[in-house]
Amino acid sequence: MLKISKQKVVNILLLVSFMGILFNVLLGTIAALSFLISGVLICFLYQNKLLDLFKKNKLLLAIPLLAIVSSIWSDIPLLTLRGGIQLLLTTVFAMITAAVVRFDFFIKTAGFCFFIIMFLCFTSDRYALNGLTGEYSLIGIFDSKNYLSMNAAFSVFVGVTIYRNYNLNKKIKLCGLALVILSFSVLLKSKSLGSIVTTMLVLVLAVLYIYYQKINLPKLVKCQFNWLIVISFLILIFGLIVIGNTSTFDNVMYDLGKDPTLTGRTYIWSRGVESIIERPILGLGYKSVFYIGNPMAEDIWEYVHVKSGGGFHFHNMYIDISVELGLLGGFVFLLVLGKFIRLLANKKLELGNKEGFSLMVFIYMFLQTFLEATWFSQFTISQFLICAAWIYLNQINQLKSIKLRLKV
Repeated sequence: MLKISKQKVVNILLLVSFMGILFNVLLGTIAALSFLISGVLICFLYQNKLLDLFKKNKLLLAIPLLAIVSSIWSDIPLLTLRGGIQLLLTTVFAMITAAVVRFDFFIKTAGFCFFIIMFLCFTSDRYALNGLTGEYSLIGIFDSKNYLSMNAAFSVFVGVTIYRNYNLNKKIKLCGLALVILSFSVLLKSKSLGSIVTTMLVLVLAVLYIYYQKINLPKLVKCQFNWLIVISFLILIFGLIVIGNTSTFDNVMYDLGKDPTLTGRTYIWSRGVESIIERPILGLGYKSVFYIGNPMAEDIWEYVHVKSGGGFHFHNMYIDISVELGLLGGFVFLLVLGKFIRLLANKKLELGNKEGFSLMVFIYMFLQTFLEATWFSQFTISQFLICAAWIYLNQINQLKSIKLRLKV
């Protein structure tokens, strides 16, 4: 009788999970069910690891749990509860998958799935009209240019990791390089200047950070230098905000053929801030803003020329989470960001290993927080990969703790 090892079963389930979550927009219910069933089966196979995994990564579960609780004060409690449960399941499935599947197989499977997705998008003739700019942009198999661009960026990071991974053979590495080229081609075809610049910036910052880690400096000097980097970054952000409110910024954006309001984002942000002032502590509830009949949602949809009921968010993660889950949710989100930065601070990273991949995913997701709201969305590849990155970085700390206890 043919026997299949547990690891092979999990590898097959990983493939189904990836295909389900990537084809979620195209196939809808079928893809979602595939993702859910494969995730439940992986949890069942490794149920003995779940409790320990939850204890060691409880901060990552805080937002999903708060999303579920927010159904109590939401105007659409059933939809909020469903969305919160879906977010929790997405988070848990990503956590257990990253914890039990070997990274080499994880990244190869991701590369295979992303190659199919990018090929379909590159050959697609599906374009969407931007109501504010009048520009047609490639959306491929997705619902929007932004979602296509995000998937293409992740595909680039997966390709780079495969190409630089020392444990993979030459043929697979060349496939990784091909994936990078294909993904960049999709980005160029999508005409998303912001996504192209962001993806390139992530790669540059990742290389610089890895190089910086290899510089041998006294601990005190390096600590001071780290603070200098943080302060410089905050000054840069403040400077960009100031420039963004000047006529110079408007002129530059017009010269580039772009909308100086960042495709209506400034108005959307102002409406979000108004909502935060009205419901500051707990917010309106998870995913309880953009539904048909909500005056604020209808006003924003009309402003950006989007059909009523279309998927939408506030295009700024800090505003988005504070509107939905209040300043409490915003504070928890800042704790998550702080923990991520701390996990990365003392790690020895390489572009081809799981820590290097986690670095690229985090930098990209962090840069996205200012103009998009891609964290904590159920059944999305962004939530899946950022949770996997968290586990990969936290695993090292857990191993070090075990070694220290053994020495003692």
